[in-house]
Amino acid sequence: MAMGLPRRLAIFAALVSAALVLGVTELSLALSERSRLDDIRLEAMAIASTLADYLNRAAPSGDPAALDAALSAWAGLHLRQTSAVVFATDRAGRVTLATRTDSLRPVGLAPEDRAALVRREQVVWQESGARPAWHVSQPLGDRRKVTGLLSLRIDTARLETWARDERRRSYLLATIAAILLAGVIAGLTAMWVGRPLNALGEAMAGAYAGARLAPSAPELGPKEFRALARRYNAMRTALAERERESEARAALLALEERARGLERLALVDEASASFAHEIGTPLNTLNGHFQLLREDLRTRGSEDAARRIDLVLGQVERVAGIVRAWLARGAWPHPAARPVNLREVARRMLDFMEPSLAASGVTATVESESGPPVTAACDPELVEQILLNLIKNANEAVSRGGRVTLRAGRDGRTSWLTISDDGPGMSAEVKQQLFNPFATTKGALGTGLGLTVSRRLARALGGDLTHEPTPAGTRWRLTLPSSEMWG
Repeated sequence: MAMGLPRRLAIFAALVSAALVLGVTELSLALSERSRLDDIRLEAMAIASTLADYLNRAAPSGDPAALDAALSAWAGLHLRQTSAVVFATDRAGRVTLATRTDSLRPVGLAPEDRAALVRREQVVWQESGARPAWHVSQPLGDRRKVTGLLSLRIDTARLETWARDERRRSYLLATIAAILLAGVIAGLTAMWVGRPLNALGEAMAGAYAGARLAPSAPELGPKEFRALARRYNAMRTALAERERESEARAALLALEERARGLERLALVDEASASFAHEIGTPLNTLNGHFQLLREDLRTRGSEDAARRIDLVLGQVERVAGIVRAWLARGAWPHPAARPVNLREVARRMLDFMEPSLAASGVTATVESESGPPVTAACDPELVEQILLNLIKNANEAVSRGGRVTLRAGRDGRTSWLTISDDGPGMSAEVKQQLFNPFATTKGALGTGLGLTVSRRLARALGGDLTHEPTPAGTRWRLTLPSSEMWG
């Protein structure tokens, strides 16, 4: 889970404060340890000089017995965490052991002790390892005659113990200081930064539904955050005004487009009435000639040609019915519903469109023709008009070698018929204009009324015409009441 800004700042501050405290502690301990070590060195030198003066007074000739007595008396009064060894020299200059105050102290002379005897001056050296200490080698007597050697050792292990204890206390102090600082910074950051940012973030999150519905940001925290909230609120107000202007402009454009559409529909209605009047007589004449032609073909035994003439006569009669209804009422014929086998209607329309499909190199089929019939309560002539528009559109959409498939079925009390093709499909822009009057992708070759009229006819039959999204191609779904709903 991601940590918020106050918590991250608190952890960062805690780490920084702990590092600073520990760093300063280590530096101060190092300096203090060095200073204390130097103080112990100076103390050892002073003790060695004082003890040497005392021994010289107590045994000026370097008598071992006198040196032993004097060293024992001094050690009992003045030596703490300090050991001393006194070496006496005989008349031949040989060194003999006089006495020692620490049974753990090595007995022999160290190289530094011999150097002090040779140079007849004080030598200070440091011992490291498991038993760290300062050593002072102090010759006895005077520069004319050396009567012995005082070897003084002051233990410095207590300094390491002191440093270890100080580090332990410093680490504890650093931990407590880091925790306290982290808590204070977390609280202050949450109050000064976290609360204003959270409030501003909540206000911005509400803007997804639109600037007009977005809440205003409260002015909280330091002046910088208050200024940021004021700027956001001013921007939200400006965006809300622009949204209102855009919505009003879009509504106005929609009204203008609708007005233009109604105007064109009115012109179409007027032209349709004149057109219906003008084509009525030629249609009746064509109907009569086709009937005579059919009789002649049957007399000659050309049944296939006569069957094609029957298809043409059926469509001529359907168009004539539309013309008569338009002249009578100015509208499409009133649907005359009856039980209709949708597969038969689909097959009949494919037979009628066969010359156009063959010329385009398009294969059209009706799926599952051998299954049980799918019947609907509808006017077959209006269904034929819908299928004619859809098959014509599919034939124009697919390229040579393409396929158009019609499939019928039933879901409960609804019968349906789908018309699918494997063409390039439609763009998102074209899909938004579906069923709008005069919206066409065919340019001057299209009127933009086919889909509009087809949906109007489908709804007049108690069903609907919809477009179904597909990965490729185009599919239309015509739904109609099942024949169980009829009568």
